[in-house]
Amino acid sequence: MLFYRIDPQNKIMSYNRIANDATAFIEKNKSTANVISYLRLVLAIIEAYLLFMIIRDGATTWLVISALVVLAAFFFFVNLHQKILEKIQYYESKLKVCEKEILATEGVYDQFADGKEYEDKIHYFSYDLDIFGNHSIFQLLNRSITKSGSDSLANQLKFPFLTREAIESRQAAVEELGQKIDWRVDFLATGNLLEKDEAKYQQLITWLKSEDIDLMGKYRILLWLVPAINAIILGLWIFGVISFKVWLLTLILQSVFSFVNRKKLNAMYLNISKNTSNLQRYIQLFQLIEKEEFKAPILSAWKDTLTKPAYISVAIQKLATISAYFAIRNSFFAPILNAFFLWDYQCAHRFEIWKRQSSEALLQAFTILHEMEVLVSIACYDYANNTYTVPEVSDSVILDVTQLGHPLLKKGKSVNNDFSVNKNEQIFIVTGANMAGKSTFLRAVGSNFILAMLGARVHAEKFVFKPIQVYTCMRITDSIDEGESYFHAELLRLQHVVKMLETGKEIFVILDELLKGTNSKDKLQGSELFLEKLIQYKTAFGMIATHDLDLTNMAAKYPEKIKNICFEIIIDGDKMTFDYKLRAGVTQNMNALFLMKQMGIV
Repeated sequence: MLFYRIDPQNKIMSYNRIANDATAFIEKNKSTANVISYLRLVLAIIEAYLLFMIIRDGATTWLVISALVVLAAFFFFVNLHQKILEKIQYYESKLKVCEKEILATEGVYDQFADGKEYEDKIHYFSYDLDIFGNHSIFQLLNRSITKSGSDSLANQLKFPFLTREAIESRQAAVEELGQKIDWRVDFLATGNLLEKDEAKYQQLITWLKSEDIDLMGKYRILLWLVPAINAIILGLWIFGVISFKVWLLTLILQSVFSFVNRKKLNAMYLNISKNTSNLQRYIQLFQLIEKEEFKAPILSAWKDTLTKPAYISVAIQKLATISAYFAIRNSFFAPILNAFFLWDYQCAHRFEIWKRQSSEALLQAFTILHEMEVLVSIACYDYANNTYTVPEVSDSVILDVTQLGHPLLKKGKSVNNDFSVNKNEQIFIVTGANMAGKSTFLRAVGSNFILAMLGARVHAEKFVFKPIQVYTCMRITDSIDEGESYFHAELLRLQHVVKMLETGKEIFVILDELLKGTNSKDKLQGSELFLEKLIQYKTAFGMIATHDLDLTNMAAKYPEKIKNICFEIIIDGDKMTFDYKLRAGVTQNMNALFLMKQMGIV
């Protein structure tokens, strides 16, 4: 598959073009809206004057016709003004989307929600790899327009895809969406106008999942029989066969029947009315997907789900029609309609049919919508970082990267490195002085792994990888509330790694300074034994950063399975320099004492 590359300046120009068009539309139509506002005021004054003339002088034909024409013109311009304001609001939303995306192409992401609410300190890797929170991977990606879309993105970041098929199909979808710049902007602009009320959305989903109600049951035939009987009796009365009293008695009896199940009918109507207005907000979003042509298998399959056998947007509009008919029950004509046609039951029956036919499809449609939010988010991120590479999924190579950088570092600030892990080389011991780049490198590997398994681009020139469960142990915290020490918390994580390996699961572990919570002798011995435990499993791979240089002797003991790599520093007199470049072997220089002397601590 060929993946597009766009010059960074062209990326900004694409958003600038849309933004400039939006700005021009807003300026032009705000002027038009102002003119219409003044025109409405003039028409209102004229209408008031004409009404005054009618009251004072009497209703002449000319005055009445003039008043009606002016009133019709007034309502026409009220409607036109509202439509223009709605379009202005939409184009203002497009403008905001473009402004945010232009900032993203420049490496600024503070304008997006950071997903701090998803932070989980005991998750396999998300806390250690800055997946959530300020300046996080979530914030780089997030363009979600609903809370459920945000939840979907968070869930996929926590549990990324582990099969070639899933990842490659998402890559194809992201590639296609990345090129649909105008469509993405329309999708986000439309979605950002949604009312952000999660309670209403959950209420809607609960309603769609609720059990069907069949008020008429086996007496459903009455819905056809009653209107037919009324028509026959009306005909008999017209032709003088029966008296008016007989027909009237029939209507009264049918009116009484309309009061049976009154509470259920009222509750049904209120639920339909309330949830229909919630559903209608999503029509434009569904229509954007329904009308677009997609080639990627995932996207075309989603479109088929939304359009076959019927369009989801049409199903929502059908519900709106049922709701409008049901609302007539609040009018003056309700008793007559119930007497003649059992109107409330007719509307309830049509709703019951609609719900059986459409509720499951709508639930699927919302799932697709939230999944589309995730892919649009990734596509926007990929487009903003088009110089990054699309990972290549492998069945044999665990990891083979060139010029790997950390995606959270500002563009141009990252020092990139080459690194590879094959199936024989299981564990890499990483040494280096303080601030030499060990932890950043570990996080760069981990975070790019997650991005790759999500179907996103990664910060590298080449990134060949095998989908694998990532597990980290870097930022262990103790818990006073639970009476858990730092050391015990770390042991629990290491225990979990072993248990996962015992199930045969492939794991890529990223460990930063093993067993920090114990003395140096225990730490070294425990670390050595844990490494020996890991390499017993052919499914265990990963990296361990350490300041304990004695641990690097494990590479000599197990040369095929354990390798030493390091980050070196250069100390020249009172100067210390970092190059942040990864090397083979063990570090030769440490800087703790040097830094303490420089700071006057010792």
